[in-house]
Amino acid sequence: MVAGVIGGILLGPAVLGAVAPEYWEGIFQGGTTQRQQYDKFVRTQNADLLAAKQLGASEAILLQMQADNHYEQSLKHALWEEAKWKDQRTLRDYAIVLIALIFLSGSIRNRVRGTAPPLMTLSVGVWAALVPCGIIALIALWCWDSEVSSALALGACIATGPWTLARWEQRVAEMSEQGGSSLMIRCGRVAWVIASAIALYATWQFHGAMSLVWLLPLLLLPVIWIVPLRNWRWLTAFVDYAAIPSVMATALVLLNPIESLSLWPIVVVLLFCADARWLGGIIGLKLLGGRNSDNSMRLSIPLVDAGVSQLCMATLLFGAGVLPAPFTLAVIIGAIFLDHTATIRMKFAKAH
Repeated sequence: MVAGVIGGILLGPAVLGAVAPEYWEGIFQGGTTQRQQYDKFVRTQNADLLAAKQLGASEAILLQMQADNHYEQSLKHALWEEAKWKDQRTLRDYAIVLIALIFLSGSIRNRVRGTAPPLMTLSVGVWAALVPCGIIALIALWCWDSEVSSALALGACIATGPWTLARWEQRVAEMSEQGGSSLMIRCGRVAWVIASAIALYATWQFHGAMSLVWLLPLLLLPVIWIVPLRNWRWLTAFVDYAAIPSVMATALVLLNPIESLSLWPIVVVLLFCADARWLGGIIGLKLLGGRNSDNSMRLSIPLVDAGVSQLCMATLLFGAGVLPAPFTLAVIIGAIFLDHTATIRMKFAKAH
């Protein structure tokens, strides 16, 4: 993840865009010709307005000219945005392919063995997804006046379940109860289904049926879980050392971390991307399992480890234009936070 951050900043607007803006715009942002036409059009309008003022035009005429200029600029700007969307198709397709491979690798790493109570799996997975999604979406709506689709997209990123379980997480789950590892990975998959449904709904508001294309890996994920897969070691190595850093870089290559930096989204994501999902898992276990608090807390720890899941969901939704840049940066920082606090969680699980 850190390698992807470095690569994305070097290739993105913060570095390459500042040193060679035309080169960066032509490769990553797109809409170069339309942007030039827009800038030329604005300069021409400003010159006409200045000439009208010098010729002594009345205030009413100047106001009418400004209104007409604003309307015509909005049309030109819409053409520029449409051109950028078309030119970034390659970047979106690249991210979709890599994320599909990441999901495939996760399914290979965690072949589910044994069984888990269906009702328990559903309860824990649903609570682990809805608690963080609901909290963050409501905060985005009430405190930041976000659009509903943007708030739901942010909630979907935090609601995603773990991509795969580390060995220590599997051991902790099995120590908590027999079949605990199987239960937690299935609960994570339920959380993924809930988060995917929320993400699809949010994207549908923007793109209609095309949202099924831009979020294609989310639709393929249940199929990947069902189809038997071979243990391709080359794929797991490629995902660890190439795919995950590339997805991170793909997300950051269009973001300017300085301009997109917003304190409160970052604070909220860091507070709830781990604890809220953990709390949801504990609630689900307590409602149906009759477990004591210590056992529920330790068993649900693997649900926290969803850094790669957050990264993949954020990249898809940001590429689709649903997740705003400040929210995307906050989710990415949260993903790095989850990845680098795994040692603390491991020590906590062993101590309890």
